[in-house]
Amino acid sequence: MAAEKSDPKAKDSPVETELADKGSPGRKGGLWRALLRNWVLLVLLIATIAVQGTAFLYHHAANRIPAPPPAAEIDLGVFRFEADRTDGGQAFLQADFALHVGLQEAAERVARPRLAARKFRVQQDIEELLRKAHAGDFDDPALQDLKRQLLEQIDQTLGVRAVSEVIITGLKLQRGKLPQAQVASTAESR
Repeated sequence: MAAEKSDPKAKDSPVETELADKGSPGRKGGLWRALLRNWVLLVLLIATIAVQGTAFLYHHAANRIPAPPPAAEIDLGVFRFEADRTDGGQAFLQADFALHVGLQEAAERVARPRLAARKFRVQQDIEELLRKAHAGDFDDPALQDLKRQLLEQIDQTLGVRAVSEVIITGLKLQRGKLPQAQVASTAESR
């Protein structure tokens, strides 16, 4: 028996045979041992998972629905114009409208916060401009001259040339003659 143990060509014991079989890739648990022995394969597997994960994240980030851009037009409020009643004698004009502005893309980053901070100052300046306006400013169907004046006034109040357009919506004009009592009081005040 001592000769059998020292003989290198002797048959392996059943325990050694079982351990050798477990190390083979085809057996249960053998895959991990094979991967651990072959670290190159393990590195390639990890790299493949990392690349596919990165591609997956990039794909979802690239196809995400972008946030909507900020509103292009900014609402400044509703305004009223009343023609100077002493100007035309018996005729008058009253106009109610909502005012909105569009900002230039280049100046939007600066103008939007300024407009929010100075909104009441802008509204006050617009009301002052309307008090100086004439009924003839509302005779143009496109209101081009009035819009130009409003644009210049808003830019001046903001301190930057940022307004690209002035939009007037909900325009309601009332034209008519003053009641006789108001005409008489207007004439007496002269």
